[in-house]
Amino acid sequence: MHQRPIPKSGQTIPLIGLGTWQTFDVGRGERDRAPLVEVMRRFAAAGGRVIDSSPMYGRAEEVAGDLMSLSSGG
Repeated sequence: MHQRPIPKSGQTIPLIGLGTWQTFDVGRGERDRAPLVEVMRRFAAAGGRVIDSSPMYGRAEEVAGDLMSLSSGG
């Protein structure tokens, strides 16, 4: 995965991240979230580390956090 440094720190981050607007703004039920489990799994497997989210995206932050917790086993 291509990366670029953050100018101030020099830490590198991937050029491409995962957007959560609309797609991750789903309910709390397993049926609503099931399709996103595979999205998060593939994102992590590809080395993804940058997730774009905002409180203005409805439940997207909560859902992304919950799914990351599931995919990391804790």
